[in-house]
Order: sequence, then C-alpha cells, then structure tokens
Amino acid sequence: MERKLIDADGHVLEDETLLDFLEEPYRSCRTQGGIIGPIRQVMGNVFPALDFLHLATFKRSERAFGGGKRVGPEEWVNFLEVSKFETAFLYPTAGLSMGNIVHPDWACVVARAYNNWLHERYMKRSPRLKGMALIPMQDVTEAVNELRRAVKDLGMPGAMLPSRGLPFDLGHRTYWPVYAEAEKLGCALAIHGGCHHGMGLDTFETFVPIHGLGHPLSLIIAFSGMVYHGVFDQFPKLRLGFLEGGAAWATFWMDRMDRSHHYFGELNLRERYKGPSMQKKPSDYVKLPNVYIGCEGGEDGLDYQVKRSGNGHFLFASDFPHEIGPEDILHEIEEVEEYVGLTDEDKTAILGGNARRFYNM
Repeated sequence: MERKLIDADGHVLEDETLLDFLEEPYRSCRTQGGIIGPIRQVMGNVFPALDFLHLATFKRSERAFGGGKRVGPEEWVNFLEVSKFETAFLYPTAGLSMGNIVHPDWACVVARAYNNWLHERYMKRSPRLKGMALIPMQDVTEAVNELRRAVKDLGMPGAMLPSRGLPFDLGHRTYWPVYAEAEKLGCALAIHGGCHHGMGLDTFETFVPIHGLGHPLSLIIAFSGMVYHGVFDQFPKLRLGFLEGGAAWATFWMDRMDRSHHYFGELNLRERYKGPSMQKKPSDYVKLPNVYIGCEGGEDGLDYQVKRSGNGHFLFASDFPHEIGPEDILHEIEEVEEYVGLTDEDKTAILGGNARRFYNM
C-alpha cells in the first residue's frame, strides 16, 4: 500500500547567512572583524552551546551532516525526493539551545532573525519545507507576539519549545500566555530535546549514555510538569508534541506515574495546580487526542506503545541530517512498513496521518 509520508521532525543546519537577518546594531557587531563562518561559529555568535556535554563523536552514517558537506535547502529538497516524503517539518540545530540564552532582549532578536531566515531560505525554496518557529520564552509577552507573527505573517505551523534551559519547567504558569495564544491560533507547539545538562548526567565521562538518556529524560520532565501544573486541563485544545526522545518513554511514564498518583496526593491540587484529580489516572493524559510523541527507526517496542495508548499519538521522524543520510531513511521507513505488530491502520497513522493532525495540514 502506498502511503503519503510526512517527516515530522527534521533539522536545518544554521549557517553564516543567518547573521544577515540579525537586526542592527546587532548584525554589525556580530559580523565585524570577519567573524562569519559555518554552524559552529554561528552557534558561538548567535546561539549559546547546547551544554558542556556534547563532544565530536563518530557518526554511523557517512551521509549524516552531509558527510562533512553543507546541508542546505537544496539538499533538503533532494532528501524529500529520495525518501518520498510529501512534506518535512524543520527544527533547528544550533537553535536547540534557545532556552540557554540568558538575556531576554537577545532571545527576542535571535528568534526574529532565525524565523525570518528559516522562512526566506527554506520555506520560500519549497512549499514542502515547513519551518517551526523559535520564540523567546525568556520574555513571555514577546514570545506571544513572535508566535503570532510566525504563524500569521510567515505561515509557520507552530513553534518549538526547548525541553531544557529555561528558568521554570514548561508547566509553570509563567508560560501560560504562550499556551493560550497557541490554542487561540490553532497552531502546534513541539517540545524538543537537545540540551542534556541538569538532569543528573553532568558527571558522565562518556557521551553515548548522555545522548541516549538525555532526550527522553528531558521530555519526561517537560511532560510531567505540563500535566501536574495543569496545562492540559487549562488548555484542552492545545496540540503538544514531544519530539526526539523515541516512543518508549510513554508507557514507562504511564506505569510509574499511575502508581505514584495512586499512593500520594497533592495539597490544594485543584486550587493551585489544576492538574489531574485523584480520581483521574495520569496515563489518561498520554491518551489525550492533542498529545503527540515522536518515534524513530529501530523502535522494537513501538507496537506495545500503540497497544497501550492508541495509534493516534506517534509521529515518524527522520532527524535528517543529524544521525542519518538519505539512504538510511529508506531503511527506517521500511522498518515501520514491515512491522509485524502494527496494523495497516497503525502504519498509516504513524507515517503521516498523525502529523497531518498535529501540524493541522
């Protein structure tokens, strides 16, 4: 059966052209003295480091990060042709550290520059490339304004929220105006992993477990905060995605949280937090129709996740060009297509149908 495939989570590699979109006087300050270069220098001049844990590591695929070559709009269009994806939704690379920006004013400048750059370089290149905005959560009022501009003026389907780096967890009432605006706009908000500091991994001396655990742990923390601080109850129509942590954390969270919720109560639960009542199971929140979870290749337990929570939550993602190349994605799509434990309906939902609903295509 031929399906319409959608890449729910790919990445752009920011380059020196991003600097041209900075507002003055910042553009002159950042480019004077010839401080212009590829992604690492853009990260140093625009975005802070992801964390102090990321090191240069061996990439399994020679085509990941373009095999040492630049990956830009043309390479992305070629990737769509090879993979047969109808559409791809694009997230940042250096910009995954957006939550680590300390100064609110700079966060606002960076968000506007990045969104204009993404729109000009990628979205104008092909309507099949859909850019997800960055918004300055360090200044909530401006985050609301930038979200509205990105959706209404730039035609973006929503925005990315960093899973780590911000001063409060994502469920905190400080950020509720952003959720109210996203619900009003009918756009998607995606929580994305990438920064792995501050979760108990900081003393590890090897990177593989940091990478393997960092993504799902950060999503678990974000999802827990949003459930227990009442985001889902307060904004029942808000569509939220939790990306690049695989799917397996969902049932782990359901089992652990249901048990804790059964034996422990919260003081003034309904008055202050407005999260799940003692009569409601936390696992019910994973099953909400507005909750989406990214999944990837090599997920041997995907059928179990679908069995427990339903097939309407999981979004297939390539992560190109981070860890895979064009040939790798064909193998990962084939894995899902040939998955014995998934029905044809499950496969259709995972490979494209759910992304259509999440991104409101």
